[in-house]
Amino acid sequence: MARPQLSQVEVDRFREDVAQAALRMDEEEGVPSLTLRRLAKRLGCSYAKPYSYYRNKEQLIDAVRGRGFDLLSECMTAELESGAPLSVDAYVRFALGNPETFRVMFALHQDYVSEETREKQARAWKICSQPIYDAVASGDLEGDPELIAHVAWAALHGLASLALANQLHLGKTVDEVSAGLARMFDGFRPTAASGG
Repeated sequence: MARPQLSQVEVDRFREDVAQAALRMDEEEGVPSLTLRRLAKRLGCSYAKPYSYYRNKEQLIDAVRGRGFDLLSECMTAELESGAPLSVDAYVRFALGNPETFRVMFALHQDYVSEETREKQARAWKICSQPIYDAVASGDLEGDPELIAHVAWAALHGLASLALANQLHLGKTVDEVSAGLARMFDGFRPTAASGG
């Protein structure tokens, strides 16, 4: 007898279950632990079932990467919805709270990136950069908002990467460097150009 056809909702739910389980495995044990066979065991399904949704480990890693961008979007949105302006350390807190996922998102060579993951990355970037666009529009900052956002991201990403690699050992803490990074925006304020 033929197996009943799954609805799109059931397919999407299982893909999300696999992505969540893979994300947890990655955070607990790192990328080497990610195999479709181990995921099937963790999910309590047949070894063959995950292969119906992900052809290989690269697609599985892509699912983890996409889920990581979802989490980053959620973290940054919660920060903005708290009423406070997006703080420079929110990104660093995300990285320190999700170290293995952060590594999968940014440090691993990406042989395969799905369109879905690209869309999630673009969404996260929009959420993270929107306060800068708003600040330029209101006149609080001056210059190309995309450039300012990239400068801020490069600085924050560098701090997060150094902290994760335990390389901040020259006398300054993550919080001290993060506070210093907040001051970099002073160079993009209109008064900086006029000497005010």
